[in-house]
Parts: sequence; structure tokens; C-alpha cells
Amino acid sequence: MITVHDIATKVISESESSIWFAIKALVHNESDDTEVYVELQGIDSDGFEIDDITLTGTIPIGASKVLTNKTYVEKELFGQIVVWQEK
Repeated sequence: MITVHDIATKVISESESSIWFAIKALVHNESDDTEVYVELQGIDSDGFEIDDITLTGTIPIGASKVLTNKTYVEKELFGQIVVWQEK
């Protein structure tokens, strides 16, 4: 089993139309594989998924590690996301 905690984002830069941001999550690996793949979804105020992102990495079995990724999205879309959660 893989558990995800403490999801956070940070805006890196923005233009008139888009935002580059980093996202991180504390991931605990209790699976039988050290290669971890986690999908996160950005949820709007109505509960709909409007964006998703994948975090990958190597985490020893029984250990925790912060996984990160960076990407960009339309500025208007980013502003509609009220929470990030595990998919």
C-alpha cells in the first residue's frame, strides 16, 4: 500500500496566460516494489477533477520520501483548483 500526505504547491513563475508550479507530496511505501507511481488530481469547488499530475520515484519498502514534479497549466485553470488529492 502507498499512502500520500502533505500535498503542497508553489508557483514558480507566471505569464499572462500560464503558471509554472511545483507540487510535492510525502509518500510512504508499504508496497512490495521500490518504484512508486502516484497520481494526484486537482479538484475544483464543485468536486470535479480539472487537472492531474503524476509523481514518480524510488522509495525503499517501509520508508517515506517527498516526491516532487513541476509543470505548467493555464492560469485560469490553476485558479479554479481548491485542493489536490490522491487519485
